[in-house]
Amino acid sequence: MKRIIHLFAAVAMTVAVSACSNAASNKNSASNEKTESNTTGAKGKVSHAMLTVNGSCGMCKTRIEKAAKDIEGVSTAEWSLEKQQLHLHFDAGKTSLKSVSEAVAKAGHDTESDKAADDVYNALPGCCKYRKI
Repeated sequence: MKRIIHLFAAVAMTVAVSACSNAASNKNSASNEKTESNTTGAKGKVSHAMLTVNGSCGMCKTRIEKAAKDIEGVSTAEWSLEKQQLHLHFDAGKTSLKSVSEAVAKAGHDTESDKAADDVYNALPGCCKYRKI
């Protein structure tokens, strides 16, 4: 009877260690600053990406998401104020992460690869100023 209990305990520990290892692996791959994945669907190649975008308020959120969604091929754009990250899904056959980054910068928000022009940034409302002096 003791052997059965020990065997059961060993199997349970193996399963628990394996589950923890998989969870840690998934967390590490999900935490990349810029995540890129592709799947092929009926409409073509759908890409997922995360883009760092600077902003400071709800008006920024609206402006950033609109700039991204106005790009043909972008199906979703969700910006997080807390994380300063723009979560995107787009058709890679119609646009690219670079195109979205440039559009967001033209709207007045610095991204990890493109800086907004000073005159556009300076025209933003006071609550939207995110650059440190």
